[in-house]
Amino acid sequence: MDVILAFKKNVMKQIVLAACVWVFGTSVYAQSSYFERYIQGTGGQVTDTLDNGQVVILDVSTDDVEQQNDEADGYFDDDLDAGWEGAPEDQNLLHLGLRFTEVQVPQGAVIDSAFVVFHAHEGRSPEDVAEITVYCEAADNAVTFDEANFNNDYLLTDRPWTSASVAWTVAEEWEIWQAYKTADLKNIVQEVVDRAGWAEGNALAFIFAATDQGTTTVDNTREFTSFENIANPDDVDAQGNPGDGTNHPERRPYLQVYFNGATGLDAVELAHVTMFPNPVQNGQLNVQFESAGTAMVSVIDLAGGMQRIYTLQGQSVTLDVSGIAAGTYLLQITQNGKTTTQHVVIH
Repeated sequence: MDVILAFKKNVMKQIVLAACVWVFGTSVYAQSSYFERYIQGTGGQVTDTLDNGQVVILDVSTDDVEQQNDEADGYFDDDLDAGWEGAPEDQNLLHLGLRFTEVQVPQGAVIDSAFVVFHAHEGRSPEDVAEITVYCEAADNAVTFDEANFNNDYLLTDRPWTSASVAWTVAEEWEIWQAYKTADLKNIVQEVVDRAGWAEGNALAFIFAATDQGTTTVDNTREFTSFENIANPDDVDAQGNPGDGTNHPERRPYLQVYFNGATGLDAVELAHVTMFPNPVQNGQLNVQFESAGTAMVSVIDLAGGMQRIYTLQGQSVTLDVSGIAAGTYLLQITQNGKTTTQHVVIH
């Protein structure tokens, strides 16, 4: 009887262990492919004069544009606005259009999650709540927002939108030049990649539609750095550091898509990334890359929640992860168009 009982206990233990492995594996590793794409330049340059008189020349893109009420409002600018301006004497709906080219997601792929990552162009308080509804353009291969395809006769609000939408209520403190993610946009991306005419490598456009929030004395818009962004010397961060007056390509909006389905991209894995110490004991994590270049690092909990996003420069950097609760996390690192995900334990 003791042998039989021991055998039953051992079998039950293996079943429970297998179930735990299956649950853990599906919750953490279900995202089999990852795609990332920044807003790209579409040709040409623009000359801009900073507040201090400095003249800068920037490459331009017609893939990020603004619409104010019923008018096309700016193809090239430092910043992008979305939300509601509710001052009693001047009320405006500010809609935003973004287009990402060469989206390497196959037709019919199952989207696990999708986000657009912005960098704040101005700080905002939690009281400055912006109520934005996000759609994709219902198109197999969205065209750019140049003057021929975006004008007062054919606006963002005239383009066909997906039937699905995502409510993105932004009610958190934002710090200038820091990265922030949208709500999960998987439903609207799914609707587009399920279209019969969608093909891997086509262009995907998003419309961030403003909501009339009524007369207000707070600012219900959020401002993002655009493709043409520069860090104006008259702007300062929370530590009092002024902008350097230069273009920052790493602050352009970019798309992240996690999906089940083979990607056509070659070499999506970033090699030779070293992290130490792991586990992290004192809130400082050192990361070393094989080569230099701007890197984006996201700390994600095992439930998929974003904990922190870093924009890094250099071949050897130190992340301050203090303030993140003790536990096991995924560290997702993207550099030079390649991505890797590694586990890190924080004590």
